[in-house]
Amino acid sequence: MKFLESSEMDVFSQTLATGAIDCVIDFKLETYSSKMVTSEKKQWKSNDKSVMWGERQPLGSYDEMVISASPSVGHNHRLRHLSERSCSGGSDNDFDNNDFLIDSISRKRLYDLTQVLNNSFPDHDFTNASSEAFALVNYTDLSRLVDMKLETIVRDYHIRREELWGLIDDAIVPSDCQIYSFKSQFEDDPFTEDGCIWALAFIFYNKGLKRFVLLTIRCLSKQADTSIEIFPDFSEDEAEAQEK
Repeated sequence: MKFLESSEMDVFSQTLATGAIDCVIDFKLETYSSKMVTSEKKQWKSNDKSVMWGERQPLGSYDEMVISASPSVGHNHRLRHLSERSCSGGSDNDFDNNDFLIDSISRKRLYDLTQVLNNSFPDHDFTNASSEAFALVNYTDLSRLVDMKLETIVRDYHIRREELWGLIDDAIVPSDCQIYSFKSQFEDDPFTEDGCIWALAFIFYNKGLKRFVLLTIRCLSKQADTSIEIFPDFSEDEAEAQEK
């Protein structure tokens, strides 16, 4: 899996973070190729040959994930069931031509999703994340939830909104994607660490493009001891260089 650099995504993430209102925003919008790199091919070949990678694993409940991540949505907000067709496509089975266990994914897909998270958050290990930590998401509900959350913490978000969804559309074509949400399993991960007020995590997968896009948002307390640095301060380094 290879990280695909995008200066547009980098600039947008930085701009969004600098507009934070009474919090610190850790925003990630990253693209990855689903093609295995050499190290992953070696790891894959060393896997237990008895493991059936096509075996289906149960997904979690999207409704529960959204309510957990965003209490303000409320229990009366109806979310489209995974078996209903939407602009985000359908279940993993629709794309893999399987007609059983509608709300499920293969072991191989679970491996891919955890690899995306591992690549984006190298200080944490998602390898053993359960399949039920993921749920299929409807793109309309996803965009509504993200907009609602960002409007409360980003100054002038209404100006940035179209740029965000335009970047995602250009990178991954959501209408041709399966989209998964990730719910923290309350272990040592970036979504439950001290100072994290709330967090959202989504992974888009486009089989035709052989590509993943990761979208994560963490709203952090200003008092949190965090290593996030929006604009690194090079002033001291520059001063030392001038003295030399």
